[in-house]
Amino acid sequence: MTYTPIRAVASEAELTTTPVPRPRGAEPAEPSTTALSPVAPPPAVVEFATRVSSGRRTTRSAIGVDTLLALALAGAAAAMGVVPAPVAALSAASWPLLLLAAGHYRYPGLGGTAGARLGIVLGTGVRAAVLALAVSPLFFTVDLTALAALVAIMSLASSVPPVVGARRRRLRLVLAGRPRDVREAMAELRSSGSPEIVAACLTRPSKVPLGDLPTYVGFADSSTVAHRHQADALVVLPGARLTHHEVRRLHWALAGVGAELYLGTGLLDVEPQRTRVVSAAGIDILHVTPPVLDGPRRLLKDVVERSLALVAWLLALPLLAALCLAIRLETPGPALFRQERIGRNGVAFTMLKLRSMCVEAEHVRSALTAVNEKDGVLFKIQQDPRITPLGRMLRRYSLDELPQLWNVVRGDMSLVGPRPALPSEVAQYDIDPRRRLVVKPGVTGLWQVSGRSDLTWAESVRLDLKYVDNWSLALDVKILVRTVRAVLGHRGAY
Repeated sequence: MTYTPIRAVASEAELTTTPVPRPRGAEPAEPSTTALSPVAPPPAVVEFATRVSSGRRTTRSAIGVDTLLALALAGAAAAMGVVPAPVAALSAASWPLLLLAAGHYRYPGLGGTAGARLGIVLGTGVRAAVLALAVSPLFFTVDLTALAALVAIMSLASSVPPVVGARRRRLRLVLAGRPRDVREAMAELRSSGSPEIVAACLTRPSKVPLGDLPTYVGFADSSTVAHRHQADALVVLPGARLTHHEVRRLHWALAGVGAELYLGTGLLDVEPQRTRVVSAAGIDILHVTPPVLDGPRRLLKDVVERSLALVAWLLALPLLAALCLAIRLETPGPALFRQERIGRNGVAFTMLKLRSMCVEAEHVRSALTAVNEKDGVLFKIQQDPRITPLGRMLRRYSLDELPQLWNVVRGDMSLVGPRPALPSEVAQYDIDPRRRLVVKPGVTGLWQVSGRSDLTWAESVRLDLKYVDNWSLALDVKILVRTVRAVLGHRGAY
């Protein structure tokens, strides 16, 4: 078995040859420009083997913990006479097996989250409870409510150890594709801090170094590369240009060395619930549903948000009155700051805020352009001299944004949405940022709960586009909950 390091260019035959998996018992070898000769395992392989062994011990310990918890809970329920002893014993014995069958102890793949694993536990608990409620009355006289409660408690008790343990080990990946695609994918994946990139297979030598990452040319021996670096998976990026037959053979070869295959789609920030795989003439195609920009769910969002904003506005009136009085006492001028912003479909509206700057702030802004700390079209200065002492406190706790609730009541804004843009900013928009204008701007949004003023222009745009294209009522609720934490944490509030 041979493979080509980056310092040797692969031939056309090497790029198309069917990958042949290395036997599981074969020892990895040090890289060579010619062949793989058997040598002692390098430290990386020994370290990986240690991690695998540790992961297996973690899985066994998690199963043991779940078994002990189930036995303890079932024993307590039987001792109190809540459920018969045979039912309690059956529940305790079958619970870890049900979790194992559901894949709860399997290490999550790329994109897996602790929340998804918790969902597996709770889903298994629901199915187990339904099965128990259906079967137990046929053989025993059981308090069905108590039995359901027992299963629910076992679900909650067993959800913690595997989820916590799963976070300790990082997924090891090999990237395959064009040099530029690999560099971009490395930047995206490393920013998340979860997967570990251990090697790359390129279509051609890279003109820009990829640091100390082991890099190879050609895909013919990518399964060998995955095996040598003990990778969990190979990610084939869209620019790889593999044929259907090559992808299928690559899948076979990776399965032979215990690695998984992921195929990049070229999509960016598309949530999984918007995609599904369909088959046409034997060819698998990924279908992406269009974003929800109109319809009943958008109408429901509008009605609920305007109603909530009206109630919040009425409740906040005493606080707003006190803050307005404090602003007037601190500096002369109006307590409310009115500014033109661009709303849905480019329609301008007047946005309200509590004034946190001196009255002449807009007139002296041009003099501060040279000290702007943001890139792109944003203008932000962390120690802005125009901000008053009271205004800094208002911004720290986001109290200056309370009057925007009236904008929500009027229908100019939403509680959750993209960042409201200035006309001067919109004038500089190209195609991507203009997409933000297809929905109403929001008092809060992904941009606020992800860093607010600490974000770069590109990050702000990307978060807003992700919100627009993947909007759902559940996403709005999640953002509102995260907003409370963001306001209390004060991150990016200046």
